[in-house]
Amino acid sequence: MPTRRRHILPVFASVLAACLLTGCQSKQLIKGRVIAGPVGQSVVVSPQDERFDDPGIPAAIVSVIGKDGANARARGVYATAETDASGNFELVFPGGTYPRDAVEIRVKGEGIYTSRSQTFLPPDGDALLCVVITRPGYVIPDQNRDAPE
Repeated sequence: MPTRRRHILPVFASVLAACLLTGCQSKQLIKGRVIAGPVGQSVVVSPQDERFDDPGIPAAIVSVIGKDGANARARGVYATAETDASGNFELVFPGGTYPRDAVEIRVKGEGIYTSRSQTFLPPDGDALLCVVITRPGYVIPDQNRDAPE
């Protein structure tokens, strides 16, 4: 038994060192945008997706919620963010809480119908595009109106 421990310890030490040097942490940030569309659905897309050029919905609340079911690690809010004036957001996950299972993305705010959709979160390099349905009469603020000329 002591011989076996001598072999395991160097392996454990090398794995730990590799994690420390290469960043063996879970993902902690997701970038995305909320836009208006014909359906309420959140999808994983490339950051170069042309829909990121569409006018964004400001002051929308985007939440990542654990899904019900046997495979879900937790039921509750993992992260929440509010969109900026251009409809962009960043969801921040404290170390170790980034869900790998399917989650519910909930988007709500003034002037839009609450959107709920089930999805997996984006892998590194991709973004989250949240499409929502606007309420009748809601006008998306013109982000360029207040821009300096």
